[in-house]
Amino acid sequence: MTNLTSTLRLQHLFISNLLEAAQWIGVEKVEAQRKLRAAKIHLLAHFKLEDTLLYPVLFEAAEKNTELKYTLQFLEKDMAGVSKEVMSFFEQFHLSGTQHHTTQDIGNILFLLQTRIRREEDTLFAEFDKLKAAARTIVAVQIPDSRSSILASSHSIHPM
Repeated sequence: MTNLTSTLRLQHLFISNLLEAAQWIGVEKVEAQRKLRAAKIHLLAHFKLEDTLLYPVLFEAAEKNTELKYTLQFLEKDMAGVSKEVMSFFEQFHLSGTQHHTTQDIGNILFLLQTRIRREEDTLFAEFDKLKAAARTIVAVQIPDSRSSILASSHSIHPM
């Protein structure tokens, strides 16, 4: 697992925990409302991190990998719909507070989000980690044996 996917997984867990806590507490309670606001803030930051560091790498790799390209196209449509619905929930909550939302609404959003999370982690994170591992391998192969390089350079600097 790369540092990025580890971080994203932890963020997924944190956001899910905030939503589960709000659902458990009850949407009409002030503490639940705080947790929902925090979930929105963390979710927006999470999306930004994915959009700047995860997806560009995957889309670039998809130019050379047809299977990944199709996977991204399929998941992109699904995730766009989920993101729109989740953000709509948060916007409505922000504008109207608890008047139009129930604990069941939080449960529905949580289900959508956790489904998206599973798809990302199982498919896209695994692919991202493979790409990063392959890139590290390429770099490692290109680095010459440091001991041989040091010995070779030391012989040229200090003649015997």
